[in-house]
Amino acid sequence: MRRLDRAQRRSARVCVVLALAAFVIAVIVVRVETVSSLDAGTKSLVRDGRSLALAAPMHAVSLLGSGYVLLPITLAWSVVLWRRGQRTLAVSLPAIGAGAALTLALLKWSVGKPRPTLRGYGFPSGHVFGVTVFVVLAVYLLWAFDAPRRVRRAAQALGILYVLVVGYSRLYVNAHWLSDVGGGLLAGILFALVMMLVMDRQIASSGPSR
Repeated sequence: MRRLDRAQRRSARVCVVLALAAFVIAVIVVRVETVSSLDAGTKSLVRDGRSLALAAPMHAVSLLGSGYVLLPITLAWSVVLWRRGQRTLAVSLPAIGAGAALTLALLKWSVGKPRPTLRGYGFPSGHVFGVTVFVVLAVYLLWAFDAPRRVRRAAQALGILYVLVVGYSRLYVNAHWLSDVGGGLLAGILFALVMMLVMDRQIASSGPSR
């Protein structure tokens, strides 16, 4: 397996700091103005563009970002890693999933921003947070396992589309404000980058790098 070189690790750490700063700023903005004019305007725009024909597909897309989908795929990845002899990484993936769920719950509770429906806390969006973590780590693992470049590029493109579509679906079904979706994206990037650096150390300790 490949691992990050010194320059790549340095760049990843810089990205962690930038993502953390951006997320902290987002939290401050949300606390000052719970529902911004941008949130309200986006909600109106999405509502005006709704169609009855899209209601069921959007709920289905939203489901793709839930733990009901992400958890089985994560466990399947763990099985693959276990069979390839990467047992530390195999055990780490479910642990990362549990850590992500705990982190998300703490963030929602600490910020305390209500959803548009006023049912529970919405910031950051859990669906967007989850799919962002999933996509970033999946792309990293494909790179670490030296998958063909065309496969990695396809995964990156599909991953970006996955995050965008799930994010829009959460707005469409009125589960989140735009700021919730943005917060989920930032928090997901931050969490995924930290976990990527942890996984990179695990790869280093399991064998020589290439």
